Formats: sequence, structure tokens, C-alpha cells
Amino acid sequence: MKASWIFPETGPYQVQGRDLSEDNFAPEGRTNLEILIREVLQNPLDARDAGNSGPVKVQISVLKPGEFDHGYLVELLNGEFGKRLEASGGAKLPEMSTATVLVLEDFGTTGLNGSWNDQNADGSNENWNAFWFREGEGAKSLSGSNGRAGQGKITYYRISAARAVFGYTIRNSDGQSLLMGRSAFRKVYPFNGSKYLKHSFWCTGQGQALPVLDEGEILAFRQAFGLERKDEHGLSLVIPMPIDFEPKAAIQTIITEFYYPIACGNLEVRIGGMDIGRSNVDSVADHVLPDDRAREIRSAFTKGFRKLIGGTIGEERNGVTPVELKPGWDKASAIREEFFPEGMLGMLRGAIEKGDSISVRCPVTVRPKIGQPVQTWFDVHLQIPEDLDRVEEAYIRRDLLIGSETHLASSAHLQKARGLTLIKDAALSAFLADAEEPTHLKWNGSRPRLAEDYLNPQATLRAVRNAAPRLLSVISNGLVKMDVKALAKYFTKPAEEGKKHASGGDKKGGKETKEIIVFPAPVRRPFRIVTGKDRVHVLPNGTAAPKTGDLPMSCVLELAYEGLDQDPFKAYDPFDFNLTDEKNHAVIVAGANVTERLNNRIHFEVVNPDFSVEVQGFDQNIRLRARLNFTEKNDGTTIGEE
Repeated sequence: MKASWIFPETGPYQVQGRDLSEDNFAPEGRTNLEILIREVLQNPLDARDAGNSGPVKVQISVLKPGEFDHGYLVELLNGEFGKRLEASGGAKLPEMSTATVLVLEDFGTTGLNGSWNDQNADGSNENWNAFWFREGEGAKSLSGSNGRAGQGKITYYRISAARAVFGYTIRNSDGQSLLMGRSAFRKVYPFNGSKYLKHSFWCTGQGQALPVLDEGEILAFRQAFGLERKDEHGLSLVIPMPIDFEPKAAIQTIITEFYYPIACGNLEVRIGGMDIGRSNVDSVADHVLPDDRAREIRSAFTKGFRKLIGGTIGEERNGVTPVELKPGWDKASAIREEFFPEGMLGMLRGAIEKGDSISVRCPVTVRPKIGQPVQTWFDVHLQIPEDLDRVEEAYIRRDLLIGSETHLASSAHLQKARGLTLIKDAALSAFLADAEEPTHLKWNGSRPRLAEDYLNPQATLRAVRNAAPRLLSVISNGLVKMDVKALAKYFTKPAEEGKKHASGGDKKGGKETKEIIVFPAPVRRPFRIVTGKDRVHVLPNGTAAPKTGDLPMSCVLELAYEGLDQDPFKAYDPFDFNLTDEKNHAVIVAGANVTERLNNRIHFEVVNPDFSVEVQGFDQNIRLRARLNFTEKNDGTTIGEE
């Protein structure tokens, strides 16, 4: 039977409206292309064929007019399809003569296994149904797949002006070749006096959507779009009329998001006629992601950071085992010296002082609700280069970068360092997969699957997140390297030996001039901090208090318990207290607005000269330290006081 579009009508007991899963893939600061590339490469890595001992290979190409069968595309997206797309609130299809096609093919993968003639079949191996018929529910295994939210496929439809995707797969389970298509409009829509569902199918069958099995029709599809798949297992996707697909931007995203699996030899990508693999990934990175560009887009993957990753990969291949913390480290309020094997802390401190990288293995326990606790682990790699001007860090679960997890950077009083947290163990990876937001950019301890499947998941997640800053704190021994350039603008550069010049002077027109250095005068602070046994109070500072014209002023109050021979703010640990806990830490304000509560910091904005901010709920038996940073309205200067 020849394939055609089936547009299902709405019926009784069906919920209507917009598809909310798409909103989950529209995070601020991420483009549609960046999100698409993450999905395009993540899914094949998850679908690796067990018999494939080499890398998963992914080919990405954009076919321009004349490079594919234009008539075939016109037949696929006939006049009625375009009218229905517009009726659902979509934009009018672009002119067919200018249409392009995005082709995505993966090799060394399993293809879409599972039942293809029973769309009600569920299970961890029902990938066919999960791809075509499921929303918010994936079919990936529980062994730590890169993603299991079941929403990522919406990114394929978002990138298409036609909101349509066609897929051709050869399965490793039975060698069967299957072809089908689907559209995903934004909402249900009226058409010719009836109302229709968001999803429609290009398929065969009566009563349910069935794939094309006819070899002749499959061959016509393959030839129309120049697919390279012949008899290899895997999946080929054809996405008509891609929106804003720029190969150069895609290559940059491949480096920033998937450098690690490529450098490990787990992934190879062909795009725009370029092959990117383990042998040339660094040269490609040098070209598309120079350090200035990495800083501009706030990526950690500078040349130095990539060298750190390369070192960890080399150590693993050579069988080098990281220093392993003793069990129980994750239950203490700080990582203390006794959690290191004898003599190891001194060795780590010596290495970090020389600028070398260090590696520490952190054992943790995952506690499923069903079954016994599972002993698992993850590794943290740290380095403090002398000339590092910003924190560079990455959290990588298996082969997937969790790009919005940044905890060294949020620990403002630690030294600037490079930090790589690697989660490779299957049990911990499965736990963290359930903690991820659908975009896989951030972990969330309140995700429903965590509560459904695990006991005390918040503690395990905190241990993984905070291990790097806690290790850096103890290994650096609470000492911050001196910034020798901090006061450079107040002093003249020393003269070279044998030359004379006046301090701060230069010569203009043969006459020597001297620059008079004016040091800033001390300024009385507009706020005062009063600490009690179990609370801290921020108040106006008498006659120096801000005036109405100075407001609003943004402030950050930072709190910590006093420690022995340590900077208390550097030694802060979320196990001490967490100000996001509104039940135990009440904040009473007048004349101010609290804008954020994070770990040991309260962000607030002063809007009235007669204001008060009080934070309660601290241990009366430990001395509390507090400091305040505020930004003046007139010039945006940030000033600190303690």
C-alpha cells in the first residue's frame, strides 16, 4: 500500500490545546540549532549497537535545490498539507523552488527496534513506538542512557518550517527496513468544518499508523534524498525546510557540547564535507573555537581545558587510578583531611601548587526504593593554572555535557580553577538521567522520577554537584593565590636595568612629565551588619545611609559559620545550612525586596532609605560571619564590606 497523510480528527475524552513539551526546549540563551545538535548526537550515542567496537558515526548534511528530487518533496508536502499547517497557526510554507532538506544519518547503532504493528506496546526496547507515538515518555534502557525524558524529538519538528520529519530505519533486531513520517503542529486546529489533532502521519495501514514496507517505495525515498544507508543498521532522518541551519555554528556546537566523546573515540561526525574524529578534533576546535570565542560564548572548552580532558583520557587508557576518598565523605559538612588516604592530600596539594592536574574518585551510594543500595562513584579532575582569568568547568554524564551545571563558578571565594566532573558509572548515570531537565542542561532534585524511584535523592545530587568546590577548598588549604596585578594601575612599571625614567613619568616634546597618582579616599559604607546568636541583620548606617536618590541598590548578603584556620566563606558547605530552605531560614524585610536565595547568599534590592533585612534560623553554638556586596546606582560599582 502506498503511503499517504492521515490527519486524525479530535474525539471524545481527548484533551486539546498546545504541545507544552516544546516550551521545555526553548531555554534562554540557547538557539534552536544548539538544542537540535545536542539531540542529533545524543540519540545515536544512546543507540550504540552492542556489536560496534568503534565510534558511532553521524552524518549531517543540508541538501540545496538541485541536490535532491524536488518533485518528490512537492508530492510529500502537497497543497492540503500546507493549508492544514497554516490552519494550525503555522507559517506559510516557503516557496518549493527554494526549499532545502536536512538529512541526518547514524551508523553503528541499533535502529528503531520494537513492535512496529502495535503502537500500544510499551517497554525499554520499544524504540519505534517511543519515537513515533510517545510524548514525555522514552524507551531508553535504565543503564544510564544520555537521555530518557522522551521529549527531545520535538526538536526535530521545531527546526522544520513544515513541522514534519520522515524516518527510515534498518533494525539490528530483525534486519527489517521501515519508513514513516509524522508532523507535529503546535496545536489542534479547525479544517473544513471539523477539528483535528496536532499530530498526523505519513504512513500506510487502516485503523493505525503502519510503516512503509514496500522495497520499491523505500528505494524511491532513499534515492530522492540521496541517503547513504544501504544495508547498515541505524536511523536516517529527513527534515524538510530546516530553519536557520548554519553548518559553521553547528560545528562550533559539536565542539562545545561533544568534544569529550569525540576525543574519547566514541563519536565521529561528518558535516559540511568535514570529518571530525579523535585524530583531528583538536585542530578543528582550534579553528572554530579559539579561546577568545570560547570566552565570548561562556564555554569552558578553551585549549587549556581541552588539554585537561585529554590528560584524563590518557590516564584512563594507561590504567592510572585516581586518589579515592574514604566512604562517608559525602555525609560530612566538609571534606576533611581524614577522608584522604594517608599521605595523599599532601601529594595532591603539591601537584596543584605546581599547576598540574589532579584526579580524585568520589564514592557515593544510590538508594533505589526497590532493591538494595548501590555503591557507585564519579571522578573529579582539578587544575589551578597560574594565568587563569576565569573558572572553566564541566559536568559530563557518560558522553553528555550538562551545560548549565556550574558550581566552582558559583563559589565566588575559591581560586579560579579548571574542574571536570565525570560520571561514567551506569548506576549513578541512570540516577542523574532521572534528575535532568528535558533539555539535559541542568539537574533538578525535584524531578518526579527521582521521588518515584529513589530514597533521599537530594543528598546524592548535592554530593555530585558540590564535590568539585569542596575538594578545591580542602586541597588548596583555604589559601587564595595573590593577584599580583590587583593594584597595578596605582604603580609605575619598573625601569629596565641601565635605563632611567621618573616614576610615573614619560617624555613629551623632549620634556619629562610626571603623573600624579591619586589614591581613592576611604568611603564610609551606607550599610551596617549586626549579627546575633541565631540571626543576622542588615540596616542603614546612620548618616551614611543611602538617600532616596541613590535607590534602588542591589545587594548580596553572604553568610558562613566561623571555622578554624580557614576562610569561613571558602569553607561554606550546603550541609551547614541552605538559605533556599524558607522553612528553617525566615527572611524578614522592610523597605527591600528579596530577589534570590541561593546556598549561603541572599540577593535583595533596597528600595527605601529606612530599610531592614533580617535572616533567621542559624546554629546558636557556632559563630556566624556575614559580608555584604552592594552595587551603587550611579556608576554600577560593586563594593564589598564585612
